[in-house]
Amino acid sequence: MERYLGALLIIALTVFAKTFWQTPAVLGETSPSLTQTLPMNQPITTHSSFTEKLHEETEIILKKVIFEDDPQTEAGEEKILEEGEDGKKTKIFKVTYSKDGKEFERKLVSLETIPAKDKKILRGTKIIWKTLQVQDGEIKYWKKMRVYATHYDSRCKGCDEWTAIGMKAGKGVIAVDPKVIKMRSKVYIPGYGMAIAGDTGGAIKGNIIDLGFEDARTAGWRARFIDIYLMD
Repeated sequence: MERYLGALLIIALTVFAKTFWQTPAVLGETSPSLTQTLPMNQPITTHSSFTEKLHEETEIILKKVIFEDDPQTEAGEEKILEEGEDGKKTKIFKVTYSKDGKEFERKLVSLETIPAKDKKILRGTKIIWKTLQVQDGEIKYWKKMRVYATHYDSRCKGCDEWTAIGMKAGKGVIAVDPKVIKMRSKVYIPGYGMAIAGDTGGAIKGNIIDLGFEDARTAGWRARFIDIYLMD
């Protein structure tokens, strides 16, 4: 009997020792390894209720347009020196999601910036006077410009009897974009005649001009592209 009890005791102690001294489980073990380089969007699985993914965001940095004045080139002439190139900013985030798929945490792990390269344009500023024979005789001008010409009068919506520089609106006064044609410039317009750039307008941007008339309804002008001539 004593031998039987002794054998049972030895067996019990052996089982207890194996259970007690077994290798402990590694908490938070991940797959793949934390030191392994991951491809984009590959999930990192853990023994918890969270998953992680790498997320990339790209932002385009637009190139700027830089003008360089050249006194040896005729005014109105332009030459592209460098085409330039847009830049790019790339951010990589490590995003942690909870078990229900909601974003729990976002950390920036990488930032790379490729700066934009400016577009450079050589712009002529040399004034070369030319002559043109028109219906009323000969005119002298320094620049021919292609524009889209509309028409208006002082009764149009948002218009006034007096222009932006204090001239009376009507025939012989046109609205321009001051960034393109400076105010008070003298301009010859085929089919319209001589005019002063004396007004502005909300819709008059870039190479668009608005021809003033006493009554736009009876003016007989049809909006169209035409060549105009800057005389001063």
